[in-house]
Amino acid sequence: MPHSYSQKNIGQGAAPTSDADQGMRLVAPLHLRTSTATCWKCHGLTQVHALVATDVVDLGESGQCRTYVHGIANPPEELTQTLHFLAPNLRVDEADADGELRLTNHCAHCGALQADVYLFDEPGAPFFGRPPEGHLGAEILGHDCVVDDARYST
Repeated sequence: MPHSYSQKNIGQGAAPTSDADQGMRLVAPLHLRTSTATCWKCHGLTQVHALVATDVVDLGESGQCRTYVHGIANPPEELTQTLHFLAPNLRVDEADADGELRLTNHCAHCGALQADVYLFDEPGAPFFGRPPEGHLGAEILGHDCVVDDARYST
């Protein structure tokens, strides 16, 4: 069942197809972009990270464009293992209100969760809108990845 956090519930996509039963597909290659943000708790400057997918297939429909993906629910172990070395502050912490384990940024200094809304949804945020043209950062996966749920830029 889709979660309220998912864009599946806000009119994205077409009628479900067989792909919809398998979750969202993040189309490869997946890249890692890095920026900085000021921690809300300790006010230190910390690195923050975003995944960039070539495309997201959600509810059987493709957005047909490169996009930031964040708040990934129950991320596959292959993804978390790769991020453990490349982006240790982008990790799964405690379960959210829905009981989901989500991939989120944390402060490198105090460990505080850095809310996705301030990194992806606010004008002027490090990952607001669509990824820029040009360099996308390190390639972290060269094949598609299926996830239970996530948010992505539209």
